[in-house]
Amino acid sequence: MALEATKAQMMRVVSGPGRVVMGPKRLRNCYARIVSLKDGSGCIERYDPQSGTWSPAPESITFGEIWSAPFAPALV
Repeated sequence: MALEATKAQMMRVVSGPGRVVMGPKRLRNCYARIVSLKDGSGCIERYDPQSGTWSPAPESITFGEIWSAPFAPALV
């Protein structure tokens, strides 16, 4: 039996500031996500459907709440 050479492949994950770490997730009355920052930490952003933009979320939204929330459908 001949041995075949195998080649390992690794997927590169894009990292760095601005990368969406988790989300969007559906919360009580909004959509939220966690985005990486330049220093390696993360921030929570909330989606504004009227303007179609993401902005910093109020402190009442927690990381734990986002992690446990269900994923939202793709936002257009």
